[in-house]
Amino acid sequence: MILGIEGVSCVGKTTLAISLTAHLHRPVVVPCYFHASPDPTLLPAPEPFTAEHQLANIAQFLDIEKLRFDRMRQALAEGRDVILDRTVDTLLAHAHAVGRINGFDCDGQARNAVANRVVAVPELTILLTTAPDVLTRRARLRKGMPTIFYDRHFAEHFNAYFDSPTAPAVATIDTTTGSPDELTVRALEQISLHLDSNSAQHSSKEAR
Repeated sequence: MILGIEGVSCVGKTTLAISLTAHLHRPVVVPCYFHASPDPTLLPAPEPFTAEHQLANIAQFLDIEKLRFDRMRQALAEGRDVILDRTVDTLLAHAHAVGRINGFDCDGQARNAVANRVVAVPELTILLTTAPDVLTRRARLRKGMPTIFYDRHFAEHFNAYFDSPTAPAVATIDTTTGSPDELTVRALEQISLHLDSNSAQHSSKEAR
């Protein structure tokens, strides 16, 4: 399967991705855009102030997405599961959030840009959320973390985007409380529900 893990920074995406590797079929974790970039120092600033600037940023990230897509395709060819640490929905959620904060709307253009490129789309996305004060506390432990990434309004708009994502299915898990092991159990429950649902739909189609 192809699993996406989403959410703003410091909600526990990478920790969950690593934990899930013990429970899936020889999974490959495709790293986030920062770690997949050939040179992270060339990545654009996280808070553009115009729609044009934001769309230019997305174009740059879509070049990195091509590298991520190739890694996913290779893993699938080897019969392995794939865990995407962030998905292309991150780019659209970010555009949605900064647009709402800075007074512009390029959501439609951003979706068109993504639709015109080859991208990795998960079968199921697990969206991690957490309380604003918890997010702030975690983010302040990371040296150099841009403040926008743990801004309350940014997180609200980012998460709201997932009401209409490109991923066909999204399950939300609140990480405000609970241990990493508990989070893993909750994620596995969502994966099991998704797989059971897909199996039931497939059986229904075969019976027709």
